[in-house]
Amino acid sequence: MKQKIQSTLLTLCVALSLLCAESCTDEIPHPGPIQEGNTVIIYMGAENSLSTYSNSDLFEIEDALDRIPENCQVVVFRDSELKPTIIHFTKKGRTTWKEYKEEINSADAKNVESILKEIIQAFPSKKYSLVLWSHGSGWIDQTRSIQRSIIIDNNKNNYNNTGTWLHISELADILSRLPQMEYIMFDACYMQSAEVASELYPYCKHIIGSPTEIPGNGAPYHVIMTALCKADVQGIIEGYASEYPQNNGVALSAISSANFIAFCEETAKYIPTTFTKSDMPSTQDIQIYAPTKLINQMPIPYDMRSAMHKLLNEEDFKHWDEQWQKTIQYPYCAKKWETIHSGSSHCTLTDPEHYGGISINIPDENHQQYGWDTMFRKTSWYNLAGWNITGW
Repeated sequence: MKQKIQSTLLTLCVALSLLCAESCTDEIPHPGPIQEGNTVIIYMGAENSLSTYSNSDLFEIEDALDRIPENCQVVVFRDSELKPTIIHFTKKGRTTWKEYKEEINSADAKNVESILKEIIQAFPSKKYSLVLWSHGSGWIDQTRSIQRSIIIDNNKNNYNNTGTWLHISELADILSRLPQMEYIMFDACYMQSAEVASELYPYCKHIIGSPTEIPGNGAPYHVIMTALCKADVQGIIEGYASEYPQNNGVALSAISSANFIAFCEETAKYIPTTFTKSDMPSTQDIQIYAPTKLINQMPIPYDMRSAMHKLLNEEDFKHWDEQWQKTIQYPYCAKKWETIHSGSSHCTLTDPEHYGGISINIPDENHQQYGWDTMFRKTSWYNLAGWNITGW
């Protein structure tokens, strides 16, 4: 989670400089020419504690204008403590394409769909990619504490993290009515999970994200700009990782949508016999991605590959791992990563040999009191991976 809050003075200075640096118009009323290359849409849901980070990320994008290929463009929607705006970036410069006169709840599903469709209509392109920038906590659809799936809008133009958020099922529904994306990249915490991927894989070629928290500054847009525009998934991950040290870094991976169903089918061979409700295995020594002290706020995300290595026999793991290698691409993990939870061991890579880059939920009797098992049964992953015949 991008957590550290910079000063209000910085926010005001940045806002003023952005307004002065570009020509502002309410809206260009007609679509531009069809873009031959990739249009990268960055959706910044920043009306929360991340607000000032949206300013610094805009500067990173502007610093990288010369790295945007001639046939590509970047379109940013930003909702922060200021009025929402849509900004258009090309190699030639930046323009504020639209300034909204009224406040918008940028986590409301109808608004998210309307904004994305508006951008796609105004900037027609042969290819599109989508970056979702905000707070995130994975697949949970419930308004408890930090559980917010993706995007948080406090509706108050301040730094509070209480408000509306978008659920993964809503996001999937929105994406079903948009062009297929070259990739969906989550610049947010906890989004690289099997449960999330099972909802979104039909709508993109790759899903890029982290199974755990991401650093405060998030993606280094000035470093990965060319890779974003070219949909160079490996370049995005390698560039992102290069900006952070091993002892305060990131955990990342990409999921290949083309191989995801085969991955589910291979996994379904082992889930029913490994995770039977009447005889559940111990989860001790499996890599985890959230501190156990949050057990009343979110289910602990376990590293999937670490879990399968621990719980399957050698031959079964070998077969399963062959499909994992085809599906989970460019996995990277630092020795430690940034966390807001002091003293937590979850931010240390405890099973480096079997880091998998994707998390899974492992059901638990204690989950039922929070409704998590009921929510888990609603995920596509529950049926695709064979959980539906485990008794959970």
